[in-house]
Amino acid sequence: MNKIFISKKVIYVFYIFVVMLFVYAFVVFTQFEHTKHSIREVLFDKNKEYIDNIAQNIVNNLQKEVTPLQSLKTKLQNDKKLRKKLEQNLELFVTKKYRYIYIVTKEKNKKRFLFLLDGAKEDKSDFLEEFIPLKMKKWLEVYQTKQPLFFQNKDTDGLWMTYLYPVMIQNKIEGILAIDFSLTEEKNIESILDVFIQSSKTFIFLSLLVLSIVLLLLFYEMKKTKIIKEQSAKIRQFNVTLQKRIEEEVEKNREKDRQILEQSRLAQLGEMLGMIAHQWRQPLSAISAASITLNMKAQMDMLEKQSTIEIADKIADLTQHLSKTIDDFRDFFKNTKEKKEITYHELINTTLEIVEASLKNKNIDVIIEEESQEVFQTYANELKQVLLNLIKNAEDILLEKKVEKPYIKIITQGNRLKVYDNGGGIPEDIIDKIFDPYFSTKSLNGTGLGLYMSKTIIEEHCQGKLSVKNEKDGAVFTIELPSREKDEKDNNR
Repeated sequence: MNKIFISKKVIYVFYIFVVMLFVYAFVVFTQFEHTKHSIREVLFDKNKEYIDNIAQNIVNNLQKEVTPLQSLKTKLQNDKKLRKKLEQNLELFVTKKYRYIYIVTKEKNKKRFLFLLDGAKEDKSDFLEEFIPLKMKKWLEVYQTKQPLFFQNKDTDGLWMTYLYPVMIQNKIEGILAIDFSLTEEKNIESILDVFIQSSKTFIFLSLLVLSIVLLLLFYEMKKTKIIKEQSAKIRQFNVTLQKRIEEEVEKNREKDRQILEQSRLAQLGEMLGMIAHQWRQPLSAISAASITLNMKAQMDMLEKQSTIEIADKIADLTQHLSKTIDDFRDFFKNTKEKKEITYHELINTTLEIVEASLKNKNIDVIIEEESQEVFQTYANELKQVLLNLIKNAEDILLEKKVEKPYIKIITQGNRLKVYDNGGGIPEDIIDKIFDPYFSTKSLNGTGLGLYMSKTIIEEHCQGKLSVKNEKDGAVFTIELPSREKDEKDNNR
């Protein structure tokens, strides 16, 4: 009798334990869902913050280009160069995750939109091409509320979201900036968590099944109590381990976000290394040429003291330039660099000192026509590197095409410096791409970074403009710098 009583008591206790296990499993699953929801919110907030920054930067650039008396549509319709420039700016933000970035405007009194700018790298929509969104109400809502709006595209299995940002100019909405971005990364993270949850459910279900079998066998074998305790201990240990793994996954995702933030910085450093190699090639050639000259004169007993000193000094200057190039590029993206006064005359002379021997050695004439007396307050060393790069590009083209009577002409007028060559020009189908990173027209040894870095220096660091076009005999690159007076006014604002 006592034995039966003890067995019933153990069974009741065991039943209570099973119920508690169900409750505990429910709490664990709830915690899983809460954690999953928290991760989803964190990722969404990071996406929203990043996209907000992109949208604000793009709209701020638009606001700077449009005058109060013009609409955005009119401005872009009248200024094709600006339209092209702004579309190139949009392309900079296009990635695998943020694939479509474009700006549309609504036709007055009509429920349809027209394309103003399209950042797509392929299948680009034409200017004023008609656009009818699937979720028209969402787009019209942005026009009415003048507030940004997120919505999920269910027709893409929930893997894409669209962000609509009003383009406000003079307190008037001129259009909508749309950014379509992928949620694949977030879905993958949720899938991983779902696997964890499903595995836990399966594990607990199997555990309960085992415990139920133990309950049936309890009448026959009381020793199974020890097994139940062991199973309970395993479950507790599993929960501890699972919580730790969740924390590790969250930390991994945070680290991944930090790495993404550093990605653009690393890309810039890589481009700098390529540019250093590009800039060193000519001075090393010049040093080699000077050394050969000394050698030949020595073998022919034609060494003169003055010419030997001049060649040695030139080698020393070139060597110092190599060292200085490293220092300049090391500080390339730092804000500690100081601006200096420089004229186009000084810029041309100091640059030709480096490259002139190489050009003469290859029978390339250099023609200088100087009219400009402007004095510029700018980053002189970086400007020299740009001019050197343009001259070297012209030299490479002339040699590659084996031009008869090759020449490079440098002309200065006002705030403009132009570099001409008679290398036949750049094919029209690629002339718009030559400033893109890693795009090169050279058949050999072209990194595609030189012109990209030159444009970055002129337009982002020197606040000027670098452009290219074809003329009769070849290509002409034009540098435009802001005058010293304009630069001082901008700094005093």
